[in-house]
Amino acid sequence: MAPRLLPWVARIAFVSVCVSVLAWAVAGWMHSNEIRSVFLTARPALEGYPLTVHSNEAGRVVVDRTSESELDGVWGLESEDAYAQMSTIVRIEETLVERGIEMLDGELVAGDMVRINADAFTGDPKSAYGLGFEEPRTPSDVGPHPTWFIDGRRTTWIVFVHGRGDDRLTESLRILPSLVEQGFPVLAVTYRDDIGATPSPSGLRLWGLEEWRDLEAALSLAQRKGAKDFVIIGSGFGASIVSMFLHDASDISGVRGVIFDSPVLNLEGVVTRWAHESDVLSVVAWLGRRFAAVRFALEWDLLNQIQRSEQFDVQILMMFGAEDPVTPTSEFVQFAELLPDLVQVERFEQGGHTNLWNIDAERYEGAVADFLLEVVGAE
Repeated sequence: MAPRLLPWVARIAFVSVCVSVLAWAVAGWMHSNEIRSVFLTARPALEGYPLTVHSNEAGRVVVDRTSESELDGVWGLESEDAYAQMSTIVRIEETLVERGIEMLDGELVAGDMVRINADAFTGDPKSAYGLGFEEPRTPSDVGPHPTWFIDGRRTTWIVFVHGRGDDRLTESLRILPSLVEQGFPVLAVTYRDDIGATPSPSGLRLWGLEEWRDLEAALSLAQRKGAKDFVIIGSGFGASIVSMFLHDASDISGVRGVIFDSPVLNLEGVVTRWAHESDVLSVVAWLGRRFAAVRFALEWDLLNQIQRSEQFDVQILMMFGAEDPVTPTSEFVQFAELLPDLVQVERFEQGGHTNLWNIDAERYEGAVADFLLEVVGAE
């Protein structure tokens, strides 16, 4: 009897293995779809309005207490049709926070739904500061992209590459007055798939694998307008674009230095941690990343700036928050230790991801000014 059972046991085992492999493949494929949705799809930086305004009187606003609303510093507070700048904490209660507020656009009243916005300003250089500016378009290989250009006295230009979100030109407004005061022309750029920019053929954010060409086009435009050399600021996602530009551009001799604000140094590590926090089985997460690499031309190794550290050869100011939820502090430290002659570090103990200016604007602007003085020199 036993010998007759063996073929059936083998068949059942074979079928079980096939079903398991198929289930693993399906789960991995679905996880790659989630990777595309969360990390590769262009979308606004913020969605939804989770906080309620309880009062807004005499320069003070009361909103729900959250980990964001009770952070020190200067922040934007926006509703669908109003924008304010929220600053000094007046009092904190169990469920409410009262802070100083200055309305920048529209009005906020009790009952309005709002959200915290780290850009801290709205509009454009003219509406925010009264600064005249131009809006040239950079002619990249996929088509033109809008920019803001604020002229200055110097021949070294500062080029600002914004972070995640397809609506982030306003991110440059925080540091803009300090740069203009120092005499630098400033070019704040967009890239493929931003609002108003040319879509990419794939419609995907590839963390600099393609977008670096848009930065190269912006620098070429700047040179035609008189720029002699550059310092490039990359914020979050933008830092990844800057890194890929430094690796892949045919000529980076005009780059005097770069400033990384909360850089993403290893995208695969970010995606791996996100999957773990989402309770995705490690074997499924691994396969999902492999599928993503094939399906979306996502070359993980090329986006690992720690592994590629020896390929950097420009001066770098790296600013990061000790509480950055995207990149672990250990990775920032490791990157700096691998490049002791190139990387200067500015660590903000209370900082998160790309909110360092908000936490301590004076220190942030001072660190940038000192770095510019070192790599560019005085006027």
